[in-house]
Amino acid sequence: MTSNKPSSLYFFSLDAIRGFAALIVVLCHWQFFFYKDYTVQTAPLEDFHLPLYSVFSIFYHHAFYAVDLFFLLSGFIFFWFYADKIAKGATSFNYFITYRFTRLYPVHVLTLLAIIPLQMLMVKQSGHTFIIQNNDYWHFLLNLLVIHSWGFEKTPALNGFNGPSWSVSVELLLYLVFFLIAWRKQHNRKGLLILLVVAGAIVQAIYPMIGQGIYSFFLGALVYHIYSWLCTKKYFGKLTRNIAIAAVLLWMYILAEYYFSFTHRLFFSVTHKLLPAWTDEKNEKIFYLATNTFFRTIVSPVTVLVLAMAETIKSGIRARWTQLLGNASYCLYLIHFPLMVAAAVLVNALGLPKTIFQSPLTLLLFYVVLITLSVLGHYYFELPVQQTLRQKLIKKRTSTVPAAIIPEA
Repeated sequence: MTSNKPSSLYFFSLDAIRGFAALIVVLCHWQFFFYKDYTVQTAPLEDFHLPLYSVFSIFYHHAFYAVDLFFLLSGFIFFWFYADKIAKGATSFNYFITYRFTRLYPVHVLTLLAIIPLQMLMVKQSGHTFIIQNNDYWHFLLNLLVIHSWGFEKTPALNGFNGPSWSVSVELLLYLVFFLIAWRKQHNRKGLLILLVVAGAIVQAIYPMIGQGIYSFFLGALVYHIYSWLCTKKYFGKLTRNIAIAAVLLWMYILAEYYFSFTHRLFFSVTHKLLPAWTDEKNEKIFYLATNTFFRTIVSPVTVLVLAMAETIKSGIRARWTQLLGNASYCLYLIHFPLMVAAAVLVNALGLPKTIFQSPLTLLLFYVVLITLSVLGHYYFELPVQQTLRQKLIKKRTSTVPAAIIPEA
C-alpha cells in the first residue's frame, strides 16, 4: 500500500494558521482595556464600543477557540513528527525534552520578567494590577518552573503574571504525557487516544485548562491518524476536494448561525414545546455546550485535516509574510499581554481617556508594534537562545533529523 505523503513534507499552512490564531487571541483580549479598573468586566462587550466590532464581533466573542487550535495543531504535529521516532528509540527523552523546553522557556521567562515592572507601574498609578491577580512569590516560582497551570495555584486557573502563558504550562505537561505514550509504543492505539479525548472532556469540568489541553491535543492526534490513513488511498486528490468542500460548508454554517441564529431559534422552539419545564437559562447552557463541542470536535479538526491534505498534494500557504507570522506566533502570543499592560500604563501616564482604545487606529498601531517586536524577538532572541541552549545541553545528537526542519509546534 503506497502513501501520498512526501518524505520532505512540512506543513507551512498549519504554521500560518497558528499565526492567525495568535492574532485573534490578541483581538479577544482587547476587551481588557474596558474592564472596570482594568480588573472586572461589568458590562457586555457590545457596550464597550470595541474597534471594528461590527466586523470582528465573532472574534471578540469566540477567540478562545484559537487556543484550542494551538493544542490541536500540537497534537497533530507531534504525532506526525515525533511519535514513531520516540517509539523506535531514535529520539531520546533528553533530546526531546531539551528541544521542547528550549522552545518554550526563553520567551516565557523573558515575558515573565518583563511583566513584573510593568505591573508595578500599574499598581503605582492606579492601586491595582492589570487583569491578572496572584502576582506573589509562590506564583512567580510556579511560573519560573512552568508548572503554573498544573493545579498548584492558590486559586484554580488564576496563575498570575503573564496570564496567557497558562497554555505554555499545559503544553509542557502534555509533552510529558505524549512522550510516555510514544515511548510505550501506544501512539497508534486509536482506542486509547479516544479515551484520552473523553478524559479531557471530563477533566474540563474539574480543571478547565488542563482538560482543554488534553481534549484538543489528543483530538489532534486522531486527526493525524485520519490524515495518515487517507494518504494511503488511491483517490487522495478527490478525497481532498470532497473534504475541502465539507470544510467550506461547515464554515458557511458557522458564519450563518452566528449572524442569523437559526439553529438557536429552532432549538429553543423545540425545547419550549417538548420540554416546557426547562428554563431559558438551562436551554442556553445546553445549546452553548453543543455548539462548543461541535466546533472543537468537528469544525477545527476538519479544517486542520483539509489544510494538511491540500499541502500534501500542493504547496499550501507559503506567502513569505504568512511564514513570518507563523514563525513569530509564539513570541506574538506571549508578548501581547505585557505590551497591553505597557499600553495601559502609557495611556494613564499621558492622562489620555480609555476611549482611545476604541479607535481602529490604536488597534492597528498596537498590531504593528506587536508584530514587529515578535518578528524581531523570534529571529534575534528566541532562535539564537534556542541554538545556544541546545548546543550546551545536547552533547551528542540522538536524532538524525536536521534541526532546521524540526517543527516548533
